[in-house]
Amino acid sequence: MKNLKLSAFVIVSISLLISACGEEQHSTAPTYNFEKADSLPSGYLEELGIVKTNIEVTAKLYARMNSVGYAYNESVLLSAGKSFSGSSKQALGIGAVGSDLVYAASFAQSQSAMDRMKGLISTAGSLGIGEAFDEELMTKMASDDSTINKSVLLTKAYLKAKDQLFSDERAQLATMMIIGGWIEGLHVSCQMLKTEIKDDEIRIGFWELVNSIENVRHLCVVFKNNAELTALDEQLGKLSDQITPIKKHAKKYTIADVNALADAIATIRNSTF
Repeated sequence: MKNLKLSAFVIVSISLLISACGEEQHSTAPTYNFEKADSLPSGYLEELGIVKTNIEVTAKLYARMNSVGYAYNESVLLSAGKSFSGSSKQALGIGAVGSDLVYAASFAQSQSAMDRMKGLISTAGSLGIGEAFDEELMTKMASDDSTINKSVLLTKAYLKAKDQLFSDERAQLATMMIIGGWIEGLHVSCQMLKTEIKDDEIRIGFWELVNSIENVRHLCVVFKNNAELTALDEQLGKLSDQITPIKKHAKKYTIADVNALADAIATIRNSTF
């Protein structure tokens, strides 16, 4: 379980995994101790792997935005000096700041990325997983060197942090970290696409990000006894009206659809971080 790896196979098999996990939700399940990594249902790790692919999806989307002329927008990100109190908020915040860091690095905004790197390392240290985000790795993340695959670097850091949280029997915090990154990635992507969708590659990349909401919600449901994750799931459920038009029509959703989702996810994001 600790060595879950993202691969092309996972990405290609998303639809199959969603189907399998959906079927598992309706089966009679044994009782699990959800704090312990070795007691988690097998479907959970599959869902976690699917949501983690969004680290790569959003990085690719941001890189494409930069290459086709979208303007970098610092104002859509969390402030570089934002702090998070309490372990749950810290875990969610690590995910969100990591997503912002990838966005800044993808647009070659080295100072912005470096500022967020410092905040991420500080928050990770407060949560007790600082060693997962070592400064050498994060300095590479903040670099404007286009030969560095930043999504791979951040994925490795997330996996290391996840493993450390699991080894400490804090699977809920690992889950919050991933969910936080998804929420922030969706928010930033919506803000970038509110006025124009420049090509089909960007259109499909955004659709892939949106389309993973059910996997995110399944992660929340696994920890149904956690009030914060239950509340997050309820909030995400309210996105149905805005999500549906985009999910149904990967190549036909409109700017108006993106704007409606942008407003809705901004509300959730502002109450989460």
